[in-house]
Amino acid sequence: MPTATLIDANYGGCPGPAHLYELSEPLAENRRELVGGQWVTLTHTRVIVWVQPAFGSMSPCVKVVPLRTTEAPALNVEMPGSYILQHEVSINEAAWWALMTAGGYEIVVPDPVVDDSPAEFDEPATLEPLALNKAEPEVTEVIRVHELAKELGIDSAELLAKLAEYGSTITNASANVDHDTAQIMRGIYAEGES
Repeated sequence: MPTATLIDANYGGCPGPAHLYELSEPLAENRRELVGGQWVTLTHTRVIVWVQPAFGSMSPCVKVVPLRTTEAPALNVEMPGSYILQHEVSINEAAWWALMTAGGYEIVVPDPVVDDSPAEFDEPATLEPLALNKAEPEVTEVIRVHELAKELGIDSAELLAKLAEYGSTITNASANVDHDTAQIMRGIYAEGES
């Protein structure tokens, strides 16, 4: 069975919600074009499926269009699988039906890519250290702002504001907080200060 791999679930540039797919087998356009003196049917391995919402007396419709080499959708070139709807549907439902009708494509949604690489460090924080137990060995672990906020039971924005209040230049919830700064924040929230 041919497959249509979802490349972009929020593809822009269309007047309605759109998905970009990579097809395992090319899909031919509904028209022929004169190329080098010969009429040829153009085929594409990247297509966009988008839903045009109802407008006035126009019914909603689903359009399958090619993604040209310029990375721009050819919105006026409808391909097999384009159809008029009787009622509004989600882009996921529309894409499934359109690609199945166009050529029996089974939609494949790849697993999300998880970035496990360490985040870049922001400038060193200039926090006044609280009384930390100096008997503890030197710890070099880091934790991301959003993870520390979750641990403390607050949202990331509140933690970023508290860090800024204590002189930190960290502005991103994905940034790392060094161990000492994290311990300071744990101490502040353990004391009930907010």
